[in-house]
Amino acid sequence: MTRPQPEAERTAAELVRRGHEPVLAPLLVTELLPAPAFSTPAALLFTSANGVRAVASWPAERVARSVPALCVGERTAAAARAAGFADVRSADGDGEDLARLARTVLDPRAGPLLHPTVASPARDLAALLGGGGFTVETVEAYRMSEAEALPAAIGTALRAGTIDGVLLYSRRTAETFARLTEALRPHLAAMPLYCLSAEVAAGAGSGKRLVADAPNEAALLALVGDGTSAAGIH
Repeated sequence: MTRPQPEAERTAAELVRRGHEPVLAPLLVTELLPAPAFSTPAALLFTSANGVRAVASWPAERVARSVPALCVGERTAAAARAAGFADVRSADGDGEDLARLARTVLDPRAGPLLHPTVASPARDLAALLGGGGFTVETVEAYRMSEAEALPAAIGTALRAGTIDGVLLYSRRTAETFARLTEALRPHLAAMPLYCLSAEVAAGAGSGKRLVADAPNEAALLALVGDGTSAAGIH
């Protein structure tokens, strides 16, 4: 499983239900950070469940659960509801879809929008929304540390050709996988790399890159299909 925990376990369970044999190999480790300084937000922009978990770990008085929470996809929206946010909406897409949702349902005069994310997010929501009169405060809410090596058993399985595919959910994960498997590339030429989006595929380097029809997990798992004995790093 290339995804960080706890998403790795959840996706693994779904893959087992579909008849696959997932192998866990998280390539990123999440560190939630203390609440930074920010203005009282009129709404929250969540581009990942990790952003939701970070806000949920802050003192409750810092962010009222009545504040609207706009989420990039349904998984993130589910995390926001579980964290106690009452007004949750999903863009069912990527960062640009989230910005489009914000422009549709929010009033830029209501106040700043808070985007809790990593230090260098994949999508600059402040830039995407600035032209519409919105003010977006992007704050570092969590950090993702890259693995320094693949588990030895995973390297052995890749060399032996017993891994049938790899699921890649983010560009950074894809880049980390490409870096850690550079010496194994001759063994990976025919192995499918299932990518959440074209951007993720661009980070995966060379290989058999397959891109989901939509940037969400349902489309990615549909791309993988069902199996009865397939093993893969998901």
